[in-house]
Amino acid sequence: MDAQNRLLWRVNPRRLDAESLRDAVLAVSGKLNSSMGGPGYRDFEYTEAYAPIYRYKTADSPDLWRRSIYRFVVRTTPQQFLTTLDCPNPANLTPARAATTTALQALALLNNEFMLQQAGYLAARAEQKAGATASEQVCRAFELAFARRPTEQESAGAVKLVNTQGLLSLCRALLNANEFVSID
Repeated sequence: MDAQNRLLWRVNPRRLDAESLRDAVLAVSGKLNSSMGGPGYRDFEYTEAYAPIYRYKTADSPDLWRRSIYRFVVRTTPQQFLTTLDCPNPANLTPARAATTTALQALALLNNEFMLQQAGYLAARAEQKAGATASEQVCRAFELAFARRPTEQESAGAVKLVNTQGLLSLCRALLNANEFVSID
């Protein structure tokens, strides 16, 4: 009926691109700096030796929490986290982005320092906005991450996880969930 998959009612789910995913994580954690315009931000340290050396640093301050469109791009040294998530190499022309799903991407979303910090901020935000019970915190974390309440089954499993490993573990899982990283 719609073999070319052009109609929205039947569109295939697709993964967020690297920059949009970074921005979505910042928005959900409550740390997105939405100031518009002005100079871009530099998420690297520059050292002049025999050749320029760029070392990327973790975005851990409000000036580095701006939208990715304001990121200063170094053509010779791609940012490893974004590259893992299929951000194109800025040194090359890229007419179409690659769209892959790999184990390395899942590991980066679970263990990257930026993602761990933002999961912590999301956990703090869910704790602050919800009551003291694990059930209320789970419900708030789902609302922040997925814009919906958890099902009974999800809630039961999430409460068990929060009671044994803490809210941070749940928030890490939510930021790595397919529902968060893809558009349906």
